[in-house]
Amino acid sequence: MRALMRRLGLLTVVVMSIVLLAPGVPDAAGAVGAGPSATVGGFGFSRLPAGLGARSDFVYDYDDVDFTSAVWETGPDADGGYRVDLDITVMHGIRLSSPRALQDWFIAYEERPPAEARYVPVRIHGRRGWVSRDEVFWLVRPGVALAVRLDGARWTRSDVLRVARSGHELQL
Repeated sequence: MRALMRRLGLLTVVVMSIVLLAPGVPDAAGAVGAGPSATVGGFGFSRLPAGLGARSDFVYDYDDVDFTSAVWETGPDADGGYRVDLDITVMHGIRLSSPRALQDWFIAYEERPPAEARYVPVRIHGRRGWVSRDEVFWLVRPGVALAVRLDGARWTRSDVLRVARSGHELQL
């Protein structure tokens, strides 16, 4: 009897470990869970949404800011077009010296109509940032900023914030 109890106890531990460590299952809307993860420009993101398309990586610079981006796209659709599901961008540059400098520069860089992207203050890991319906950006430290943008037709502001808050700088 003791041997059976030990086996049942071990089986319970194994099953609980599998359940607790398994990736999250998205709901019918494809909500963000403990699913796929990614590394972008020295930062790890542990809570990406399910249902992302193929990933492409980009490194470029603009206006004295260096960019490292990972973009997930779904497509082609019936017309041969692609849709951006998720865009995570790491930015480095001396012009990103303060939260206010980042806000002024980033909003001008984005060139989004105010009706499309109304940014409100938010905190990401205690740092000042700004969030719209489909995007969040924040200053990690002077000279380093991050931006996360999700397809607003498929995901919510809460999903954008969940992805952003799952981000952390990797220790090399």
